[in-house]
Amino acid sequence: MGELVEGDFEVTSWNEEPAAGLEGTVKVTTARIGQRFSGGIEADTIADMVMTYRPDGTAEFVGHHRVLGTLGGRSGSLVLRATGTYDGAVARTDFEVIDGSGTGELDGIRGSGIASADHGSTGTYRFELDFPVGH
Repeated sequence: MGELVEGDFEVTSWNEEPAAGLEGTVKVTTARIGQRFSGGIEADTIADMVMTYRPDGTAEFVGHHRVLGTLGGRSGSLVLRATGTYDGAVARTDFEVIDGSGTGELDGIRGSGIASADHGSTGTYRFELDFPVGH
């Protein structure tokens, strides 16, 4: 069983641009999003995401979050695969640690998590992480 880490995050930057080409399709964008996690994860992240917006204002998104900081008291970096939805009011994201992406004391880390954010710049997260033995 993994170690549970949870806390809050805030969006620190957001740069979103329409994807070029094939005008006439639903809105697709690429975004670079900065976030600051606090609690069980003390880290800065940069997410590179692709988002598809439906005409009703809901959306789906996929991407990678690069994470640099401390998770469960262990320092290093890792990359998270992110998939999520926005229902018009709340964004929900499922995360999976990309195997082999951990560095420092996070080398060999595995795990997954979820995050939720109401419309705005703050939200909450909860991860279950398996840390490498000896770190």
